[in-house]
Formats: sequence, C-alpha cells, structure tokens
Amino acid sequence: MANISSIGVGSGLDLSTLLDGFRTSEESVLSTITQRKSTENARLSAYGQLSSAVEKLQTAAKAFEGDTTFGQYTASQTGDSFSASASSSAVAGSYRIKVESLASTQTLIANGVADKAAANGTGGVVKFTLKNGEVKTLDLSGKGTSLDEIAKAINTDKELGLSASIMNDGSGTPYRLMISTTATGTKAAISDITVEGNTDLGALLNKADMTEQAATDAVIEVNGIKVSQATNKLEDVIQGVTLNVSKVDTEAQTLTVTRNDDKTKAAINEFITAYNNVQKFIKSSTAYTEGAGGSILNGDNTARTVQTRLSGIMSFQSSNGGAFKTLSDLGIRTQADGTIKLDDAKFSKALAENRDDIAKLFQDKTNGIATYTQDITKGLINSTSGIVTTASNGAKTRIEDLDSQYERKQTQIEATMERYRAQFTALDSLVAKMNGTSAYLSQQLSMWNTSSSK
Repeated sequence: MANISSIGVGSGLDLSTLLDGFRTSEESVLSTITQRKSTENARLSAYGQLSSAVEKLQTAAKAFEGDTTFGQYTASQTGDSFSASASSSAVAGSYRIKVESLASTQTLIANGVADKAAANGTGGVVKFTLKNGEVKTLDLSGKGTSLDEIAKAINTDKELGLSASIMNDGSGTPYRLMISTTATGTKAAISDITVEGNTDLGALLNKADMTEQAATDAVIEVNGIKVSQATNKLEDVIQGVTLNVSKVDTEAQTLTVTRNDDKTKAAINEFITAYNNVQKFIKSSTAYTEGAGGSILNGDNTARTVQTRLSGIMSFQSSNGGAFKTLSDLGIRTQADGTIKLDDAKFSKALAENRDDIAKLFQDKTNGIATYTQDITKGLINSTSGIVTTASNGAKTRIEDLDSQYERKQTQIEATMERYRAQFTALDSLVAKMNGTSAYLSQQLSMWNTSSSK
C-alpha cells in the first residue's frame, strides 16, 4: 500500500490533498453519528436524573408509614439517676420518680481449696434451683471436676444462665469458685444447689456454706407509688415510656413527657422538597429559550407524562372519613410554577388540633397520600415497566445502535479510502510514465530538428 505522502510525486499532481479532501467528505457522516450519540447520552443522563428525583419522592412518601413519623413523644428528666424514652403510645404528662434501689445479680462464693486444678470427686450432676422455681442442670458425668473445669463447664453451657470465675484470696486455701447469675433480680437468684453422684463436689457447692452477695430488684417510686421489677430497664410502669435506672437517688426527679411534632414537620417538608425537585427538574430540562433553543427533554413525552401524573397527588382526595381530604386542607397548595408550598401557620394549627386525622390522610393503606404517591412513582420508575425506565432503556438501545453504525461506517470509509489510494497510485504511475514518454519524444524531436537544420 503506497504511503499517502508519496502519492503525486511521480506525476507532480497534488493527489495527497485531494485524497485528504475525500476522507473529510466521507467522515462527515461520522460527525453526524457522533453528534446524535452525544444527544442520546445527554437524554439518557436526564432520564437518570429524573428517575433519581422521582425515587427520592417515593422515599419521602414511604417515610410516612409506621409509627416513627406521627405520634412521637419526647421524654426528659431532671437529675441523672435514670434516663427515659417515649414511644407513640405515651401520654403527655409529668411524673415524680425516685430510684430507691437497682436490680443486681446474685453471686455465690464457695469455700477455698489449695489447688484449683485438683479434682473434687468424680462426675456428678449439679442442679441449680432458682427462686422462680426453674431448675438448671449441669451434667459433669465423664468430665473434670477441678475448679478450672467446673468454671469452664458452667461458662460453656449457655442454658444455665450462670457465669463462673475463680478468685484468689491469698490464704492457705486461696482458690474459691464464684458463681453469678446473668439475669438481675431476686427471682433469678439461686435458692438451692444439689449435687447427685459426687459427695466431694456436693460439699464444695453446699449453698449453706457459700458466701452470698444477694440479688436485688429495682425499686422506684412513681408519684408516691412503689414499683419493683427484676431489671433496671422498666418498660411497663408508665404507659409508652421506658425507664433505665442507673443510680440510687435520695430525692425524687421529674420526668416530663411531651408531644413531639418535629419529625412530622420534617417528613412533610422533605415530601414537599422532593416533589418540588421533580417539578423543577422537569421545568428546566424541557424549557425552550429564544436563541438558545430547547433543553434536552424539550418536547419529550416521558417528562410531560411524569409531570402530569405527579400533579395528581395534589388533586388526590381521601374518602377515609377524616377531617382532611386533600393536601390543600392542610395548607399545602400548588404555586404558579407547578411547585407546592406549605402554609406553616395553617399546618401547625391542624397538627396541634387534629394530628390523628393528618396521620390518617397520609397513612391510610388504601386511601392515603403515602400509598397513592408510591403507586404513582412505581409506575414511573419500576425497574421493568416504569415509563422513565422504558425511555431510559430506549436511549441506551439507540446509543448501542449508533455505536454499531459508527463502527460499520468507519470500516466502509477505510475500505473506500484504500480503493482511492490504489486508484490514485495507479494514476500517479500512469501520469509519470506519460510524462517520461513526453520528455523522451520532445528530446528526440529537438535532436531531429537540429540535425535537419545542418
């Protein structure tokens, strides 16, 4: 294949420039394909941004489900003897609480032995009877009975609800087995220990001879009424309130439970923001500006369909029998540019006077804003049949087709240019030969004329 830079040397013709011109003309089609691909990529990106905005609206609507958005209460207290949290079932009020004792575990300490690795008889079955009537069994048949081995057996058996360790008191028989209950409260304490089949072990674990640190219950006084529970986490004392007691207090502290509407307001504002972001994106991506032309989704049916369907949220009417049937009843209204705005004063009044019906408007499973919004958004961005998803997949297909067109056209151009090179090379050679023949004939004619003149 002749180098393009050498074409025309023989003939003296500017064939290289002519060949470059042919390539430029042929490759103009590639520029068109590239521009179309750039447009489709921009459209694909816009569909992605639109889908993301709609998904955020879907997430904002889903936040209205459950008990975390409506019906929240806040618990606060003076002092540090306990902490408190309130659920949606709480009732606003004030309580005087005094922590008189904390729940604790029981610890039994056996008499000391000289060697913690020495066996205490052979085998045996140990039965721990709890004050609540339960019996926990530790079977040491075929197992070691040294303090180390007993402690390991107790700690390995999670069903016992006990833990064991060995202390060294520094005496002549320093090693003492300590057994503790893992659950707090007096009912979880060990009331008796019996050992079957091993008298030595029975003597070691004779509860009457063991030192005891007794278990205790948590005792608090609520508005003058004493309450006792086995745990330091008290969940049923005050409706909807969980108390975690941590320190005995000599004086009563005040617990205040108040209604908390901050999360409700935040969820409403997030919903409004998400809705507005979709509308703003559609407006900017479909806009037409004199002189600059249309934005990437100008005239796009998908964007307009999304806009139309979402506007149905504002015209939605509930038939659940509550005081509020539409969002406008709460002070959420559509503006001239298609976005929505909250009348904070009207909404705050509605929230203060009738929070339950606001919750009903949003949370009703068959006729609520949250469900309605999610149904609409699923129809827009569902991974298989959503209209935005379908439009996005269409753009991807067109981009793939344009890539294929580009590759095919590039191959055609190279084949055409190769044909041009071959033709130009042949032309260059032919003209060069003709030029050589012309020069030879001119020389011979000149010599003949000179000879004849003599």
